[in-house]
Amino acid sequence: MVQNLFRELSPSKTILLCSVILFSIGLKGQLCTGSPGDPIATINFGSGPDPGQAISNVPATYQYTSQDCPAEGFYSIRTSTRFCFSNDWHVVAFDHSPNDPNGYFLMINALAGPSIVYVDTITGLCANTSFQVDAWLLNLMKPTGCNGNGIEPSFILTVTDMSGAILGQKVTGPLVENDPVSWSLQNFLFTAPANGNVIFQITSISTSGCGNEFAIDDISFRPCGPTFSAALNNGATQISFCGSSAQTLFMNTYYNGNYSHPIFQWQTSNTQGFSWTDIAGENGQSYTVTPSGAAGEFWYRCTVTDASIAGNINCRFSSNPLKVYIGSPPKAQATNYVFGCYGSTIYFQAAGGSYYEWFGPNGYHSNLQAPAIPNVNYGHTGTYIVKVSTTPDCYDYDTTTITIYAAPTASLTPSSVSICEGDSVQFNAGGSIRYEWLPSTGLSNDTIPNPWAKPLNDITYTVRVYNEYTCFDTASVRVVVWKKPKAFAGPDQYFRKGKPVKLNGNVSGSNVSYSWLPPTYLDNPNYLKAIARPPGTMTYTLKVVSNNGCGVSTDDVKLEAIDKLFIPTAFTPNSDGLNDKWEIVTFEDYPEAIAEIYNRYGQLIYRGYGKDYKPWDGKFKNQPCLPGVYVYLVNLKNGKPILKGTVNLIR
Repeated sequence: MVQNLFRELSPSKTILLCSVILFSIGLKGQLCTGSPGDPIATINFGSGPDPGQAISNVPATYQYTSQDCPAEGFYSIRTSTRFCFSNDWHVVAFDHSPNDPNGYFLMINALAGPSIVYVDTITGLCANTSFQVDAWLLNLMKPTGCNGNGIEPSFILTVTDMSGAILGQKVTGPLVENDPVSWSLQNFLFTAPANGNVIFQITSISTSGCGNEFAIDDISFRPCGPTFSAALNNGATQISFCGSSAQTLFMNTYYNGNYSHPIFQWQTSNTQGFSWTDIAGENGQSYTVTPSGAAGEFWYRCTVTDASIAGNINCRFSSNPLKVYIGSPPKAQATNYVFGCYGSTIYFQAAGGSYYEWFGPNGYHSNLQAPAIPNVNYGHTGTYIVKVSTTPDCYDYDTTTITIYAAPTASLTPSSVSICEGDSVQFNAGGSIRYEWLPSTGLSNDTIPNPWAKPLNDITYTVRVYNEYTCFDTASVRVVVWKKPKAFAGPDQYFRKGKPVKLNGNVSGSNVSYSWLPPTYLDNPNYLKAIARPPGTMTYTLKVVSNNGCGVSTDDVKLEAIDKLFIPTAFTPNSDGLNDKWEIVTFEDYPEAIAEIYNRYGQLIYRGYGKDYKPWDGKFKNQPCLPGVYVYLVNLKNGKPILKGTVNLIR
């Protein structure tokens, strides 16, 4: 049983949407043509987690199941249903009730009709008053279900008095399959008996077979009152004004009904119609009010009922709401004083409202809160006005003044210069009274007009020249730093006497020339990697000269000639061309000789022979060996003891 406004049943709910209306009996009118009241009873089957519990409103001919997909002759209470009967049913993700993601609906797989599927007793209705019944129904079957031959549900919705006499009835006709799934609203009118109690019943009248599966949700009973509306004195239903300008509002109702003794009551709401409060003493068809001026949104309406049913608050019928919007008076605030330098960009700023409009000299206009004027000139000087609004009728003004100052003109010498690394150059700036150099790297002072600069690398300096109004101009100078020459002749080397040896020179510096001295025994003295064939030990000098006049640099390398066995104790296999291999000098003079390298674990990792000698490259099985100390054994096969020692592999 459902009693009173918005009473919910035990956990159960439904879903539907798709309009099918056939005929009804009872009252002549299909729908309420007057002013519908708030629902006195609403059946929405509750909410909660799946599954919902069994309810007593479904007759015993149907069995309850907690499963998502009830078989024929079963019903369930669910928040959703998914992929039933080989996906013949729609996926229904929510019930019909708005803003209720956990709401239940009633889901029935019907028997052959006619069979009653739902019955309930409704009490507390307004006596002798017309009511509109609304019920939302849903065909669960897809158009493709049952191979396209699904049975479409049909219903009879009936309201009787407590003795069984029919007060109103509607036959829905077939609910066709829809894709996408949609709910169908079914409604009709009836007149409530004197005691206000009725029985509501839904009967399924389709045949059994594949199909005839449906859902039910949101059944409501709304009283249907007289034609009743409200308007302001000018016929409008809403008005807005600023709270700073009090206004008296005249509200009137338009009533067309047959109440013998109508009773009126004006109400107000500051929750946008969610809840209403009676206004004491306001019981006429018109109402005059002067709002207090507080900002906000206020609604008004009038209700009407007959003296014979005035004791039932649910039997009031309300007019449309009249909406009053009162804006908050703004307090305009603009930047107090604005100044700018000639040619710069000036920015305004305002606050205090939601909308902004600026006016100024030479027809200036902007609707931005913080507008900008680029490249200002003296013509922009003057007073600017800003209009700050919260609503079209709520606004305030403020002003600000712009002053334009002359900007300095920066001068700077030199504009570009080249210097040798380590040298200095002096700049000379002019044009005003204060200076700032950026960056300050390498400067003797970054706040004077004539600093000395001694940068390490190429750089561009910029000077800002400020006047007494902080207006500034800029100038720049590019400094190119010629790097001094540097010579690197490479490490001293040993070589087998009579064989060529490769020099490994390197140079640095800007625009340099270089050569080896003396040039004797060299294939090309102007080549950094020259090949030398000296008859014995010899020292070469690599000379590097700056073509920009930034000096000379030299470095020596000693080539030591060896004509007897020499076993290196270290090498650096890092592919830089210097000591990349462990090479025994004159080893090839001993064709039968064997050289071996062992790691710290005694594992043989290299073996070389005097014949076809290939020095060790620091690898084992083509993988680089770890840095560290290794043991070598050299057997010259000349009857002398085996030579043993260590070699340090450095990376």
